[in-house]
Amino acid sequence: MGKLNVANRTLAVMDNLAFLRRLNNECIDLIAIDPPFAANETFTGNPRPPISDAEYAEEIALAQAHGVEHNEGQGLTRVHDIWSWDEDVHPAWKMSIEDDYPEVFAVIQAVEACASENEAAYIAFMAARLLECRRVLKPTGSIYLHCDSHANSYLRMLMDAVFEAGNFRSQITWRRAIAHNDARRYGNITDTLLYYVNGSRFTWNGVAVSEPKTAEQLATAYPSRDERGAYRTSDLTGAGTREGESGQAWRGYDVNARGRHWALPRDSSYALWIASNIIPGYLQIGGVHDRLDALDAHGLIHHPNRGVWPGLKRYAEADTGNPPQNLVLDPTGFTNYSTSGGEYSGYSTQKPLELYERIINASSNPGDVVLDIFAGCATTAVAAERLGRQWVACDMAYRAWTMLKRRFYLSGYALSDMTDSTPKALLGSQEGIDQVLPEASSKTIGPNDLPDRDDEDPAPHHALRSAVGGRRGARQSTQSSSWSGRISKDQAKRLLMDKFGPQCWGCGYEPRRPNGSLDETLLEVDHIRARKATQGTHGNDELYNLALLHRTCNGIKRNRMTLEELRNHNAMHGLLYVEKVSDLVDLFEATQFAAEQIAIHAAQYGL
Repeated sequence: MGKLNVANRTLAVMDNLAFLRRLNNECIDLIAIDPPFAANETFTGNPRPPISDAEYAEEIALAQAHGVEHNEGQGLTRVHDIWSWDEDVHPAWKMSIEDDYPEVFAVIQAVEACASENEAAYIAFMAARLLECRRVLKPTGSIYLHCDSHANSYLRMLMDAVFEAGNFRSQITWRRAIAHNDARRYGNITDTLLYYVNGSRFTWNGVAVSEPKTAEQLATAYPSRDERGAYRTSDLTGAGTREGESGQAWRGYDVNARGRHWALPRDSSYALWIASNIIPGYLQIGGVHDRLDALDAHGLIHHPNRGVWPGLKRYAEADTGNPPQNLVLDPTGFTNYSTSGGEYSGYSTQKPLELYERIINASSNPGDVVLDIFAGCATTAVAAERLGRQWVACDMAYRAWTMLKRRFYLSGYALSDMTDSTPKALLGSQEGIDQVLPEASSKTIGPNDLPDRDDEDPAPHHALRSAVGGRRGARQSTQSSSWSGRISKDQAKRLLMDKFGPQCWGCGYEPRRPNGSLDETLLEVDHIRARKATQGTHGNDELYNLALLHRTCNGIKRNRMTLEELRNHNAMHGLLYVEKVSDLVDLFEATQFAAEQIAIHAAQYGL
């Protein structure tokens, strides 16, 4: 497994995909993320208490120190959750996913066919990040993805494709609110957490998050009593016959004759309790019959007066409570009626610490590394700190730095880079606020401080790394993302139409309506040299490789032909709207034009 190449308590303020790609392979134990929900609307956050002048000045100074512009206002924070191919998905992501992860690409296509292009763009955005999440996650690691009814079914398919369906563990339903009045439908009061692991040897501490049984439940569950206390009897056997000692008769009980075999506690929580309280050295007893003898000698086996099966005594003292279920009713989320004792920081997307402490406790151990790449509200980082885990967080907005400091302060920690801009008066008069807080050393890095990796991507992740891009404001909006110097397809379509006219480069057809007006929607931008037609060596989304095609021609060409092959196909089948192929747009002239426009674009954006 890899070595973590950033410091504990690192907050990266940058595009999370760029940050993920600079983390070492297999260096994270647990990922807990609460990404945008594809709700197709813009949310607002109103920090409580309001951002002070000093805090805002700090955010600006920090951005300047990182060599970037701070574009967030001091008041409301806007959370964009509206998605499109042009603004949110780098064109090379989709191409790389199609080549290297056909199962993931099939999910994107299915969403585009069944839902809309907006949802498909969102799934493509998430796919690029989740593929990197799997790369950085240890084989023993786990991931929780928080979503709601807008996209949970699409994300479930995507997670199956990225992490493999066999690594799915649970779909947790969390009751976000007690009630909701939604017109002409059932009240929408739940969210979903998708829980996946990265292999068979994952961490699971179910006992740590179990709920203690009530006295009434204990009395019902443990109806018998002896000198040790209340107990119940449970089966000592399992279904099916076995060769060897576990299938052999013991004290007259022939388990194989009844289609069973001996199944004794060996490394379970009850085995640990037996070793700690009744039979020292129990865990070191190797033989099945030796363990049966030891249990019997210490009065832990019940021999019935009637019946044929002995039973194992299980004592109430060892009860581990009710195991965690995939329905979480408490805690609920934050509403106008519930702000959880001052925990609420003013963002409608904020989740309660108790909920995230539960999943961190269940799926990691003290000292493990927890990652959150949508960390605007700082919930995962604060929960990890409170439970003795290391944490790494990333968000696009410098407001995340302020929220992180505030929430650490309220949780009893003063981050080392916290300054006087968060005075006690700002935080109110909560109990204990005047005490001297223990200091936690933290580090904030910007987009020009990407970590240095000391490994290489396992195939096929190298293809995804070649396409760096970003969301314009994935959790809380800040500076716009770049397209790595590329001209977008919308820009390309306009440039090519203005230069060469509204005609298909494959057949020469001009799509017009019956009244003679141009129907631009029938012209699409596609590749001159398709990736599959050229084994991926020349097909890309640079302007010099883009052409205007009528939908019919694009359907013929797809990703199997080059543009030259499409033209010859159309000429052979009488599909040209010009006399001959040479009357179509001159591709040499188009290449010259593209080079000029790329140079202009690069100069304009300082690339």
